[in-house]
Amino acid sequence: MRDLLKHVGKFLGQGLMWVFLLSIRWDGKTLFSYCHDVFVDNSLVQTVDSELGEVWYKLVKTAKVTFSEPLPEDLKM
Repeated sequence: MRDLLKHVGKFLGQGLMWVFLLSIRWDGKTLFSYCHDVFVDNSLVQTVDSELGEVWYKLVKTAKVTFSEPLPEDLKM
Protein backbone atom coordinates (compact mmCIF):
# COMPACT_ATOMS: atom_id res chain seq x y z
CA MET A 1 0.00 0.00 0.00
CA ARG A 2 2.86 2.31 0.81
CA ASP A 3 4.45 1.73 -2.61
CA LEU A 4 1.16 2.51 -4.31
CA LEU A 5 0.86 5.81 -2.46
CA LYS A 6 4.48 6.61 -3.36
CA HIS A 7 3.81 6.00 -7.07
CA VAL A 8 0.59 8.02 -7.03
CA GLY A 9 2.35 10.89 -5.25
CA LYS A 10 5.22 10.79 -7.75
CA PHE A 11 2.77 10.81 -10.67
CA LEU A 12 0.81 13.75 -9.25
CA GLY A 13 4.04 15.62 -8.49
CA GLN A 14 5.28 15.20 -12.06
CA GLY A 15 1.91 16.33 -13.42
CA LEU A 16 2.02 19.42 -11.22
CA MET A 17 5.56 20.16 -12.41
CA TRP A 18 4.52 19.96 -16.10
CA VAL A 19 1.51 22.20 -15.51
CA PHE A 20 3.76 24.74 -13.82
CA LEU A 21 6.46 24.61 -16.51
CA LEU A 22 4.08 24.81 -19.46
CA SER A 23 2.21 27.72 -17.85
CA ILE A 24 5.28 29.98 -17.86
CA ARG A 25 4.75 32.99 -20.13
CA TRP A 26 7.31 34.06 -22.70
CA ASP A 27 6.63 37.09 -24.91
CA GLY A 28 2.95 37.02 -23.99
CA LYS A 29 2.40 33.34 -24.84
CA THR A 30 2.63 30.31 -22.60
CA LEU A 31 5.23 27.64 -23.27
CA PHE A 32 2.33 25.29 -23.92
CA SER A 33 1.26 27.50 -26.86
CA TYR A 34 4.75 27.41 -28.35
CA CYS A 35 4.96 23.62 -27.93
CA HIS A 36 1.50 23.21 -29.46
CA ASP A 37 2.52 25.26 -32.49
CA VAL A 38 5.68 23.21 -33.01
CA PHE A 39 4.45 19.69 -32.29
CA VAL A 40 0.75 19.77 -33.24
CA ASP A 41 0.06 22.56 -35.72
CA ASN A 42 2.45 21.50 -38.45
CA SER A 43 2.04 20.02 -41.91
CA LEU A 44 3.37 16.56 -40.99
CA VAL A 45 0.82 16.06 -38.22
CA GLN A 46 -1.99 17.41 -40.40
CA THR A 47 -1.01 15.07 -43.25
CA VAL A 48 -0.83 12.03 -40.98
CA ASP A 49 -4.15 12.98 -39.39
CA SER A 50 -5.93 13.28 -42.75
CA GLU A 51 -4.43 10.03 -44.04
CA LEU A 52 -5.44 8.15 -40.89
CA GLY A 53 -8.92 9.64 -41.20
CA GLU A 54 -9.24 8.33 -44.75
CA VAL A 55 -7.92 4.90 -43.78
CA TRP A 56 -10.35 4.73 -40.85
CA TYR A 57 -13.28 5.74 -43.10
CA LYS A 58 -12.37 3.06 -45.65
CA LEU A 59 -11.95 0.46 -42.90
CA VAL A 60 -15.36 1.21 -41.40
CA LYS A 61 -16.99 1.19 -44.84
CA THR A 62 -15.36 -2.14 -45.73
CA ALA A 63 -16.33 -3.68 -42.41
CA LYS A 64 -19.96 -2.64 -42.85
CA VAL A 65 -20.10 -4.15 -46.34
CA THR A 66 -18.30 -7.31 -45.26
CA PHE A 67 -20.49 -8.05 -42.27
CA SER A 68 -23.81 -6.97 -43.79
CA GLU A 69 -23.80 -9.23 -46.85
CA PRO A 70 -24.16 -12.99 -46.35
CA LEU A 71 -21.50 -15.22 -47.83
CA PRO A 72 -22.49 -17.62 -50.61
CA GLU A 73 -21.67 -20.60 -48.34
CA ASP A 74 -24.16 -19.29 -45.77
CA LEU A 75 -26.96 -19.13 -48.36
CA LYS A 76 -26.59 -22.81 -49.33
CA MET A 77 -27.77 -24.10 -45.94
